[in-house]
Amino acid sequence: MVKIRAYIKLYANGRKTPFYSGYRPLFNFIEEMKTSGRIDLIDKEQFCPGEEGEVEILFLNRNYLGGDFDIGKTFLFGEGEIPLGEGVVKEILQEQSPQ
Repeated sequence: MVKIRAYIKLYANGRKTPFYSGYRPLFNFIEEMKTSGRIDLIDKEQFCPGEEGEVEILFLNRNYLGGDFDIGKTFLFGEGEIPLGEGVVKEILQEQSPQ
């Protein structure tokens, strides 16, 4: 399990509606591979299209984040083939290896 703080941008021309804490898009850290993660909002109720800000993201499996996963790593996220937003890792809050 890996929990990070990230700065994300939700594209204005992607989603038509805001998302809320618990949103589970697919993330691309490795080309041609997607992994699920849960976005939790910080100090706000919703995240609207066109908005930018910091969020916390929880991933269950570190293996799909890439060998070069670290602070500064950029990523895309979305619900299908077309990215709905992008982000950058600002801080690694928690990292546990599976037991």
